[in-house]
Amino acid sequence: MSIRQFFSRRTVTLGTATLLTSSLLVACGSASSETTDASAIGSDLDEIVSLAQDEGEVRLIAYPETWANYKGHFEEFEEKYGVDILVDSPDASSAEELEAVKNLRGQDNQPDVLDIGYSFTTPAKSQELVEEYRPSNWDSIPNNLKDPEGEWVGAYYGVLSVAVNTDEVDVPTSFEDLKDPQYRGKVALPGDPRQGASSIATVFAASLANGGSLDDIQPGIDYFAELAEMGNLVPVSDASSALTTGEAAVVFDWNYNWAGRAEQLEKDGVNFETIVLEDGVFGNYYAQPVPISSPHPNAARLWVDWLTSDEGSEQYALGGAIPARFTELAEAGKLSDEALDNLPDPEILEKVELPTPEQGDAANSVIATEWAQKVKY
Repeated sequence: MSIRQFFSRRTVTLGTATLLTSSLLVACGSASSETTDASAIGSDLDEIVSLAQDEGEVRLIAYPETWANYKGHFEEFEEKYGVDILVDSPDASSAEELEAVKNLRGQDNQPDVLDIGYSFTTPAKSQELVEEYRPSNWDSIPNNLKDPEGEWVGAYYGVLSVAVNTDEVDVPTSFEDLKDPQYRGKVALPGDPRQGASSIATVFAASLANGGSLDDIQPGIDYFAELAEMGNLVPVSDASSALTTGEAAVVFDWNYNWAGRAEQLEKDGVNFETIVLEDGVFGNYYAQPVPISSPHPNAARLWVDWLTSDEGSEQYALGGAIPARFTELAEAGKLSDEALDNLPDPEILEKVELPTPEQGDAANSVIATEWAQKVKY
């Protein structure tokens, strides 16, 4: 397998993000917002495949192998198409992905495809960082998982969950449980909600559990402010390893991330359980847009087509991520039993209501002004 990976930080604080973008992504690309010449792109999927194979590679950013089973995606995609996958900054935040496009535009190492949280799709469009591509199965992707103008698709989504070190604390079933003194110094977010979509999701879920809504994230901020004041909320250097290092015993993240980390946690000797807190069920998607002036425009489009294909959907489900075309494929019997067993309980999925980009933008605005002032930890 010819996957190459460079530099790794998926979830970072604002200060770290600034350092990253000033050191890793300093190269100055063109400020042009011209889209890729249509004559350079295949007119149908067969031609895209042929031209992608001529290009030879696709360059991705923020695609960790353990995230949504991307390792399985990489292996199957390379085997099927013979196109090499290069992964830069596999753990970059969504904000850093957009900075990479700005700073590397027009260069050979500019990302070909992103994987950004839903709330970053609006700035990606408004800053003219991405361009239109409708994959071959566009019509079968639900409307709430694609951009009306064709500038992104959300190939998968997840459900916010917690992983719990059962040697340290009892398994909570609600956000209210986490106020118990046994969780003092034990609860962690996956990162800074001003930077990462999984952390924004955690605040959304807390809001739903405390009288808020998709239009009102303030109760979630207030909840974590209270949890921090009680001493229960703690910062961690790396959420993915916090259970192993003992920095925290209850860590929030997407369900599919815990599925991807399960093997390593078991090797580390961590006894843990994952659960969706019943009073704050929240799910959301990540989008896979093609940046403007992609250096490998056909390989980029082929990757997006793969992610939304039957085969790509199977790989997502094997990793616990819910593919965009889940309902269609499940009803048609096109997802394996193993894949279906790795997905959240159907009763949980029925409760998931995906926020709109507009609701995400509003939440981001509130978090930007309120989080640092209120949540002290």
